[in-house]
This record gives sequence, structure tokens and C-alpha cells, in this order.
Amino acid sequence: MEYYSFNQYLRDTFGTKVYKIALDGGFTCPNRDGTLDTRGCIFCSGRGSGEFAGSSELSIHEQMEQGKQRVSAKIKGDGRYIAYFQAFTNTYAPPEELRKKYLEAVNYPDVVALSIATRPDCLEPEVLEVISEINKIKPVFVELGLQTVHEKTAEY
Repeated sequence: MEYYSFNQYLRDTFGTKVYKIALDGGFTCPNRDGTLDTRGCIFCSGRGSGEFAGSSELSIHEQMEQGKQRVSAKIKGDGRYIAYFQAFTNTYAPPEELRKKYLEAVNYPDVVALSIATRPDCLEPEVLEVISEINKIKPVFVELGLQTVHEKTAEY
């Protein structure tokens, strides 16, 4: 069986190497804000597994600028980027806040797609509508952690 990597898919789709820029949208998680728990979850670090993301104190635009600087030495020619909301649960906010941050990311120059790390229990219909709207502008990839592949683990 032949393996078709995500990297190759991106090259085939966008005609060049594409780099992910990790972002912190300032979101939290139901396992941190008291909705389900306050201790976090067993899968995430203290930064919500966003160790490579920018600071949530910066705008999305500023985080993209910093991210571009970090990968600039690797880039030959014009860079293309995926704006990657990585830290914490990136669909766990009011839809208008999500829309604003997602739009800021996809409207950044040279961003070809949006990637959103989240949990399956944080994909309410209103959030899916926002994602669908953004997907009409640029491709959106929703990343559900592999840990949720097993029902028992997801429940835990």
C-alpha cells in the first residue's frame, strides 16, 4: 500500500512546501475552566500542548509575524503557511470570538489554510457553522487528538 503524506498533499495542492505557524488564540478548555474539571486533562501539558505557539497576549497577526521569523531560515522563495490554532481547545469560545480570530488568521498574507486543534465534545453546531464559513474562504483542517479514538479514553 502506498502512503500519501500530508506534506505531499500540501505540496500537490499548493504547489510548494507549506509551513505550520502555531498560534495561541487565548482559549481554555472544559477540563481547566471548571466545566468538567480544573486540573486539565491527561493529554495536555501546562500550555495546553501549545509549547510552540505564540503568546496569547499578542494578536494573531503578531503571532504570525513571529512564526514566520522562526521558520524563515528554512524557506526557499515565497513562504506559504497554515495558521495552526494549537494551544488548548480551539473551538471552545463563543462563535463570534472564533470567527474573529479565524478570519484574522486566514486573511494574513501567504496563509493558504487554517488548522484547528480541538476536542470532539467542543464542536457545537454554531461552531461548525463558523468553521464552514471559513472553509469557503480557505481550507480548514480540524484536528481531533488521537487520544479520542478510543471511547473509554475520551470519556476518561
